[in-house]
Amino acid sequence: MWQYAKSGWTAARRNWFLIMLLFLYQYAWGFAIFKYVKSVVVPLLHRYPGGELPASAGRLFWLEAEFQLVKTDLIAPYAWTLGTILIVRMLLTPLLNAGILNVLENGRGGRRKAFAQGVKSHAKPFLLLYGAQSLLTLAPLLWVAPRAFDAAAAAGDWTSIASALLPYAAGWIAYQGALDLAALYVGFGIVGGRGALPGLAVFVRRAVPIVALALIVYAITFAIGLAAAALSLWWAGFFAVLLHQSFPFVRALLKLWGIQAQFHYWSDRKPV
Repeated sequence: MWQYAKSGWTAARRNWFLIMLLFLYQYAWGFAIFKYVKSVVVPLLHRYPGGELPASAGRLFWLEAEFQLVKTDLIAPYAWTLGTILIVRMLLTPLLNAGILNVLENGRGGRRKAFAQGVKSHAKPFLLLYGAQSLLTLAPLLWVAPRAFDAAAAAGDWTSIASALLPYAAGWIAYQGALDLAALYVGFGIVGGRGALPGLAVFVRRAVPIVALALIVYAITFAIGLAAAALSLWWAGFFAVLLHQSFPFVRALLKLWGIQAQFHYWSDRKPV
C-alpha cells in the first residue's frame, strides 16, 4: 500500500490545478460562513452586559434571549439562510467531485477541459450518488441517537457521559469513512465509463487494502495537522499567523493526495 501512497503524493503535488481548485472552494465556503456568523454574533455580543454591571443584568440578557428564541420567530431568517447555504453546498460539492475525478481519469488532453466535461457529463449521477451517500450517512443516527442519549442520561458525570458516547461516536465515524471510500470508488467507476456497480464491486472485494491505504494517508495527515497546531502554539507570532493562513492550502494538498492514492490503486484493480 505504501507504493500507492507514494505515487499518489507525487501525482498530487504536481496537480496544481486541482490543488488550487480545492483550496479556493474550501476557502470560499469557510470565509462566507465566517462572515455570516460574524454579522449575526457581533451585534449580539455588543448588547451583552459587561463585568462592570451587576449579575442580574447578565441573567436578564439570557432570559430575554431565551424568550425571543422560544416565543418569537427571530431565529427563522437565520435558519433559512443557513439552510440555503447548506443546500447550495450540497449541490456544488458533487459537481466538484465529478470534475475532479474526471480530471484524474481523462485529464491528459487538458485539465480545465476535463473538469468542465466531467461536470457537464456526470452531474446527474454524482448528484444522485451524493444524495444517497447523505441519506446513508444520517440513517444510522435513527438507531444510534436514542441509545446514545439513554447511555448519556444513565451516566453520572461528564467523564462517564464521554465514555458512554465514545463507542457510538467511533462507530459512526468508522461507518462514515467506509461510506466515503465506497462513494469514491463508485465515482471512479462512473467517470471511467464502467458504471457505479463495478466501482462498488471493486471496493467490496478490495475493502481491506483500500481501508489500509486510507488509514496510511489519514495517519500522516493527522500527524501533520497535529504538528502544525503544536508549532503555532509553541512558536507564537508572525510564523504562527503565516502557518495558520497557509494551512488550508496544505489541507487541500493532503485531501487531493488521498484521492490520488486511491485512484492509483483503482487504476491497477479496475475491471477491464
